[in-house]
Amino acid sequence: MRSALAEKLLAKTMHWTPDETSRERPLLQALANFKYDEYQQFSPGIRFIESLVKWLAQFKTVEEKKTAYDFISKSLIFISNDQVAHLVNITYADKIQPIIIKKTADFIGINSFWVRKIVKSTSYKVILRRSLFIGLSDGSKIDQLRRSTSRISNEQVLTTYSISGEKIKDMLGELKKSQISNKFNTVFLIDDFTASGTSYFRRVEGGWKGKIYKFLKSVTAKAANAELFQAGEKLDIHIIFYLATSEALEKLRANMDTFKTEHPEFNFEFSIDAVQVIGSDIKAEILKNTAFVDLIKSYYDDSINDSHYKEGKHDEPYLGFNECGLPLILNHNTPNNSLPILWFPDDKVKGLFPRVKRHKDE
Repeated sequence: MRSALAEKLLAKTMHWTPDETSRERPLLQALANFKYDEYQQFSPGIRFIESLVKWLAQFKTVEEKKTAYDFISKSLIFISNDQVAHLVNITYADKIQPIIIKKTADFIGINSFWVRKIVKSTSYKVILRRSLFIGLSDGSKIDQLRRSTSRISNEQVLTTYSISGEKIKDMLGELKKSQISNKFNTVFLIDDFTASGTSYFRRVEGGWKGKIYKFLKSVTAKAANAELFQAGEKLDIHIIFYLATSEALEKLRANMDTFKTEHPEFNFEFSIDAVQVIGSDIKAEILKNTAFVDLIKSYYDDSINDSHYKEGKHDEPYLGFNECGLPLILNHNTPNNSLPILWFPDDKVKGLFPRVKRHKDE
């Protein structure tokens, strides 16, 4: 569908006057060209304007169409590939470097404001070299993070916490060659995004689950990765997301505090942070828009409410997984924590930015 034809159909769908069309067209063209057309899950031949026409056409009344369009034009948050790349590129300077500086300052007993002196010290080099950087998923872009600074070497970066015995041997061999130490004592766990924190650390019936919990288990005594770290030495763990909600960060910190209290045999300290934090005020603003809330309620398709979806809060499932209520689109896929009206599969209700599911019921 050509963009000019799509724009005409959009004007017809929205019942726009010529003046309204002239006012809205530049905005839509700019949004499409600079961001929305890069969404990777659009079907072949479909781009943002075409998808918007189909999405708006399914609403029954002009008032509903206007409510939906106003939400897209004023409240939608789209994170482009360039924006993600920027977050990755500033992660070392904004989040990792301050941790290494503070740790070095405490070790040598000087004020952490003496940055130049600290960074030039031997202690800084030792502490940084004994740090391991691990990606928690494909989205961690850990290779890009490594290339963003010359201070991290390839021998201290891993794309996953599932490490082969041969790789462990190679990494320890390189660490020993550096004449700094034989073992690592600090770990940075890196990932791209969390909205609820559920997939990283959560309590379930009979224990705990999540990627961070799996990592902790992998470094306990007699576990596969324990050889990387000095037995008996407290492990310093820092979890960093490029993008996270404030709710997820608070939940993860609370869960890990609880876990530490319940399991003192896991000898570690931790911090959890994000380069870009999404505040709870975003969801609050959406809930204030009663016309839009009524719209997403009336068009909610319960077919998405499978066993995986029900692992989070789901009394109000029209707000997305765990009721996060995010108006968020990531360029490679739409999180299920976002409002389902944005990502529904093309069954009963069409999504504006259809998503690919990671987990499916058999």
